[in-house]
Amino acid sequence: QADPGYIGRLEQLPEDERRALLDGDWDVFKGQYFPEFRREIHVIKPIELPDHWRRFRSLDYGLDMTACYWWAVDLQGKCYIYRELHQPGLTLSQAAQKIVELTPEGEEITYTVASPDLWNRRQETGESGMEIMIKAGLTGLRRANNSRVQGWRVLREYLTPYQDEQEITTARLQIFENCHNLIRCLPLLQHDDHNPEDAADSPHEVTHGPESIRYGAMSRPPLSSMPAANLPKDLPPDLRADLERDPEARRHWLSQHPEYR
Repeated sequence: QADPGYIGRLEQLPEDERRALLDGDWDVFKGQYFPEFRREIHVIKPIELPDHWRRFRSLDYGLDMTACYWWAVDLQGKCYIYRELHQPGLTLSQAAQKIVELTPEGEEITYTVASPDLWNRRQETGESGMEIMIKAGLTGLRRANNSRVQGWRVLREYLTPYQDEQEITTARLQIFENCHNLIRCLPLLQHDDHNPEDAADSPHEVTHGPESIRYGAMSRPPLSSMPAANLPKDLPPDLRADLERDPEARRHWLSQHPEYR
């Protein structure tokens, strides 16, 4: 009441200042790599995940931090990160055992995409980190695509908000609220001073979670260019209608039926 133009002035501020001072969003700051990240959009309470949804894990390993995330993918290709291991000081075998322990018996994990350096052989043993982890019980390891800039671009696509059919603002990546460290670290990631398209590798403590989910995003199949008209004619009507309407659903369906790509 004392300053009727105050709200209007806040609305004219640059986005980072406006989000902080007007919206109360203090995750945002100058130099932030993922300004798309919004807790109210990307962080959700845990939901029941159907057994038939595809599941996989992403892993960034270092002795200073093991960052592993469990993913579930719905029939429209929307991804849910639902479990977190973010722990320092684990050896390769300890990390592998911990990941296995945190995965309930009967939970089908199709693969674990992991840091490419795990495939390097250690001079002291002649074994690679991947081999050590397999011996410790972690199977289904897949070498991550470590194209950094392209990987961050793909992850940005997953984080970009959109309105669904119910006009609810959401994103293709949803994070369960129990993944505390990822929620803390992702908005803290900064631009690299020497390459603005890349993310900085410091402060190093906050980079492990984002690196892990970058591997996860890059492990997903790209959007299909398959036109809806080329879908098989014998699909159930409801499924065909969903695939015709939603390119992302077509992409996910094709990832499970490569014979139609």
